Amino acid sequence: MVRGEMTAGSTPILRRVDALAGPEDICAVTDPRWPDLVSGSKSELFVDQRWFQVLRDTYGIDVRARICGEASVLPYARIDDPRGRRTVALPFCDFVDAPMSPEHWEGLVAPLLDDQGSPLTLETVADHPAQADSRLASAVDGVHLVVPLSAPTEELFGGFASMTRRQIRKSTRRGIRFVASQDRDHLESFHRLHVGVRKHRHHLLAQPLGLFENIARAFQNDWTIIVGLVNDEVVGGCLLMRTASAWHYKFSVSHPDFRSEGVSHGAVFAALQHCEQTDTPFFDFGRSDLAHDGLVQFKRRFAATERELHVHRSGPLVPTQFGTDLGRLTELLTRPGVPDSVTAEAGSLLYRYFA
Repeated sequence: MVRGEMTAGSTPILRRVDALAGPEDICAVTDPRWPDLVSGSKSELFVDQRWFQVLRDTYGIDVRARICGEASVLPYARIDDPRGRRTVALPFCDFVDAPMSPEHWEGLVAPLLDDQGSPLTLETVADHPAQADSRLASAVDGVHLVVPLSAPTEELFGGFASMTRRQIRKSTRRGIRFVASQDRDHLESFHRLHVGVRKHRHHLLAQPLGLFENIARAFQNDWTIIVGLVNDEVVGGCLLMRTASAWHYKFSVSHPDFRSEGVSHGAVFAALQHCEQTDTPFFDFGRSDLAHDGLVQFKRRFAATERELHVHRSGPLVPTQFGTDLGRLTELLTRPGVPDSVTAEAGSLLYRYFA
């Protein structure tokens, strides 16, 4: 893939894409022009065709895009399921960071807004033309945090918050060993922990194991799990995917018995070391919801740079009985007495409807 250079907080470097008639609607999953169209995005993962392939293989979501001019891109997915019709840019993605010139915005967004009965939702960086569109209600709802590998990790360590340094040292004293792994058994153990964390800590269903398998298939050598091991048992870790400029932190888990032993902090430090070892200049923490203050503070303690993210909506999704039932089913299926295996199977069946 031909990509621009990413620097934390910089403006995307847009490369010329010639002979684009517009507006034009394309399949973002397969169109060979796509890598050049999004070259220079400040967060590359959620405009990567491999990620779009994962969404299609796991949830049946086809990502399309409207394009105009030299480099203005609006990826989206139309969803029509028992929760109702809606258009999302993009489902199961942190935010959209595709190049967009203000002069092209109207031509790209108008057909999506004109689709009656299909409200539009976008999650974007703060400096996006959607912010000035009076047809959309906009709000700051998240932050994007990135750790530049501007120095060796041993030097970066000194810039971490004191609590983070203590927790990393504690994980070492506790004997937690961190390794980068693509092992199938580690993947399945990681997913089982993921189901438990989502269920018992957050009362939510988990993404299916198939999502993780499809990530492995699509990203091949550009994915890994940083697993924390005690006596060869997975007690925590994080799943990473690599693009041209960064390793991206997407999922994190920790066994409840080791949460206070520094396993989460140790896994992130091991991930930063993995970035250094693979000559990758950025560690991308991704999006964090401002409502989840604990997670935001956890990431900030690693001396991460940050920027605001905005959500834009043309209107609410009309409530349906299925949507109400889905919430009730989630509550029932994440009760403590329900076996985790049943909760995992429920996630495999139902998670697609949260798009």
